[in-house]
Amino acid sequence: MTHQGAALTPSHRLILGLLVALLLGSAGGLYYEYRQKKSVSEVLALTTASGAATVSEKDARIAQLEATVASTSETLRLTEEARANLESRLADKESEVNHLSSQVEKISGTVGILDKLAKVDKELLIKYSKIYFLNENYKPAKITQIDQKYSAVPADQYLESHVYSHMTDMIDDAKSDGVDIKVRSAYRSFDSQKNLKSAYSVRYGTGANTFSADQGYSEHQLGTTADLTSSENDNQLAGFDTTKAYAWLQKHAYHYGFIISYPKGNTYYIYEPWHWRFVGKRLASDLHDDNKNFYDLDQREINKYLVDLFD
Repeated sequence: MTHQGAALTPSHRLILGLLVALLLGSAGGLYYEYRQKKSVSEVLALTTASGAATVSEKDARIAQLEATVASTSETLRLTEEARANLESRLADKESEVNHLSSQVEKISGTVGILDKLAKVDKELLIKYSKIYFLNENYKPAKITQIDQKYSAVPADQYLESHVYSHMTDMIDDAKSDGVDIKVRSAYRSFDSQKNLKSAYSVRYGTGANTFSADQGYSEHQLGTTADLTSSENDNQLAGFDTTKAYAWLQKHAYHYGFIISYPKGNTYYIYEPWHWRFVGKRLASDLHDDNKNFYDLDQREINKYLVDLFD
């Protein structure tokens, strides 16, 4: 009988099944292993790509930050230059302002000085005795009658008003020290001096020129000068330099702005310890400190003290 193939016995079928199963199991394992390896590779590839992308992003951010820092640094540099420039300009402006303030102060000071000078009689510090002439129309702008308690004579007497307050302060302070000082002769007009000099000339002849000024040359016409005396010598002029009053004046009078016009050794008149002229505290103090006399100074030097005359 002809066969297309031998029939498989049951045992052959079992063996064949086992072989197929083994082959299928081996192939499945190989396939599984292949799939596992492929998954790992894909993950690694993806991870690598992701890491690369992350690094690239970081590099880009760092580059951006560096650019920002560079830009900020440049901005700060420009800002610092601008600040320095502004500070320099501000310093220049402050210097200008200070200079202008100084100029304004100087101008204000000059205006103040000129204003003071305009209000002070320029005649009051002129050297008159045989040097400058005071005309017959001159009289102090304002004079004050001397209170009788300061006067050594009953007649009315006057002093330039500013000088009067200095004179009374001096006499009051002397009295506080137990020293008596009185005014025997003060302001004299041009005509009064003329009459006085005429009387002296009649009595003493040319000898009157040694102690009495001609009209127009007398310091008394200024109203800033007084002949002082004391009860110690019966309110006379002679002997005044022997009194405590004279000693007190020598020590203190300059504090009130008064000086002796004709001390010992002067070349104008005889020594007149009673004749005191107001020249202002500053000039009187400088004369005292330098041991100089009023008539020893040049008139231009004296004029510098005019602005401070009544300070």
